[in-house]
Amino acid sequence: MSKKLTGNQIRQDFIDFFVEHGHTAVPSMSLVPGGDATLLFTNSGMVQFKDVFIGTDTKPYKRAVDSQKCMRVAGKHNDLEDVGRDDTHHTFFEMLGNWSFGDYYKKEAIAWSWQLLTEVWGLPKDKLYATCFQDDKGNVPQDDEAADIWKEQPGFDPSHVLFFGRKENFWQMAEFGPCGPCSEIHIDLGEERDNLRGTDHVCGVNGD
Repeated sequence: MSKKLTGNQIRQDFIDFFVEHGHTAVPSMSLVPGGDATLLFTNSGMVQFKDVFIGTDTKPYKRAVDSQKCMRVAGKHNDLEDVGRDDTHHTFFEMLGNWSFGDYYKKEAIAWSWQLLTEVWGLPKDKLYATCFQDDKGNVPQDDEAADIWKEQPGFDPSHVLFFGRKENFWQMAEFGPCGPCSEIHIDLGEERDNLRGTDHVCGVNGD
């Protein structure tokens, strides 16, 4: 990375970028979601927009961007057992999100992600990988659309598109409700950051 950024700067860069691309900046909702008996705490940025996605509510905007305060200490998304065992899991965190309500889709979302990561934050293009969905159960079509869009991004290495199954590339809020294939971005920080060096393990995207 070409520059070190504070958490505050990353949050502001993200919000500013998507506001410049026609999104409405929406404040974080409460950590305790009102009117939703299915959740003890807000555990993702999607919670305040869940009713929009299932069709029971509308918003005065088609595009939104937010930095949602989250806790994952119970239920399906429970990070408690991982806190203190690695350098990525915490009980509290903020989830950055850009949202489209019947407006744009994969083409714009992927292009803007690439632009934000490589142009705004200066991440090295040759170190970035994208994962797309390939159903290990054979029920949902492979997401070739997302894979092809990734390959169109300037400077993206086409061999860095990888396919994974439901565990890694299928998102769902709960057993019922909004769900679907997802695409994720990974960065290779180099062998020197491999904390399992010298042990028998798989080093790679979604490896150990």
